[in-house]
Amino acid sequence: MKKYFVLAFVVAVLVAAWVLHRASRDDYTPYIQVPTSPMGLGFPFPALHIDTDQRPIANRIDWVDAAVSMDNTIEAYSFENIAAQIRGRGNSSWGLPKRPYRLRFEEARTMLCSDHAARNWTLIANHSDKTLMRNYAAYYLAGMLDGMDFAPYARFVDLYINGLYQGVYMLCIQPEVGPGRVRAQGHADPYISEYFIQFDHRQVEGDAVRGLDFVTVNSRHYQIRYPRSSVRTESHAEYVRRFIANAEAHMFRQDEAVFDLICKDSFVDFYLVQELFKNQDVGFSSVFMTITGQGNERRLVMGPVWDFDISAGNAYYQGQHAYQGGYSPQGIWAASVNIWFRALMQIPAFREAVAERWQRIRDTYVRQTIERVDFLAEVYADNFERNFERWPIMGRYIWPNPRNIVAIDTFRGQVDFLIHFLEERILWMDGFLINP
Repeated sequence: MKKYFVLAFVVAVLVAAWVLHRASRDDYTPYIQVPTSPMGLGFPFPALHIDTDQRPIANRIDWVDAAVSMDNTIEAYSFENIAAQIRGRGNSSWGLPKRPYRLRFEEARTMLCSDHAARNWTLIANHSDKTLMRNYAAYYLAGMLDGMDFAPYARFVDLYINGLYQGVYMLCIQPEVGPGRVRAQGHADPYISEYFIQFDHRQVEGDAVRGLDFVTVNSRHYQIRYPRSSVRTESHAEYVRRFIANAEAHMFRQDEAVFDLICKDSFVDFYLVQELFKNQDVGFSSVFMTITGQGNERRLVMGPVWDFDISAGNAYYQGQHAYQGGYSPQGIWAASVNIWFRALMQIPAFREAVAERWQRIRDTYVRQTIERVDFLAEVYADNFERNFERWPIMGRYIWPNPRNIVAIDTFRGQVDFLIHFLEERILWMDGFLINP
């Protein structure tokens, strides 16, 4: 007993020293990296248990009743047999063997060290990402940048369903309007209402109704996720369509008046995270934004960032774009495949803001992100390795791994690849932004 007391005391001292050290740094803006998190400085790796009514989690539509428990963490974060429901989630990732899930509690609750309670949570499988950490790293970096309103809360857990170990999952918020998430206020008047929107080409599929659930601007589709369908009307959708079309027109004319319609700081930070990670999806889907504010303060605001499992060199079909560096750490990406950023980077005031911001974050927040990845991989190596015993995919092709990632057959090797990619990407971005 004395041995455990001494160990606990040592951990407490280390945590206190770490907090004081961070608090003393003027350039440090904490969000995701909470020092009392169960993912650092000697804390154990949390285990999430989901016990269903024995019905299979068969699809992304039908909810299955479940009881949820959390253990192997400190007492404040533990709970037992909380009523919830679970179903599948994801698009391409749902077709992979290790499937992602969505949880919905009967009552809103916090999870681990999250600050805000919510009913909806996601369990991200990261099966295509053999580091399991690309999403986490992007969210961690975004959480230190104050240009966007918030970054997704994310923690790793060992997941058990009906007593069977499923692997390491990333427990994450569901992108939605609510406390600690997207800030927006709906209203019956479309000129007053605020909006949460997702750019996603897939919205032309399924039961989504054009002109109500999504709008199309210059052949690109924008899903209106908020206001909810009980409030949203065709007039709301038409307002969104015209607002985005007006902002695009200013972007494409390289007109600085666009900054009266968009939040420049959010666009800068969103762009830098996407470009640094060379995120495959930034020109296609999972691009979130809001229209917020009133009167002359109304702006199109980017964020949160989302969906980075096939970023940082982890998509073979990026190789088709050799002139953009393919899936290597070189070459322009977000400012090429995303038409908004392609246009904005031609506006001197925006490009200068991006270059200035990059010089401020490259040796602070970006380096800290790389250090965080290395730290988690080292401290929790046993947990991550166990995932790949459950899912023996090292050395095997998992969509859409390029050949050089398939060839790496160890977890540590995969982490080293990610770190090397980001290090090389920093050098490329220096040349692109600072010394063009």
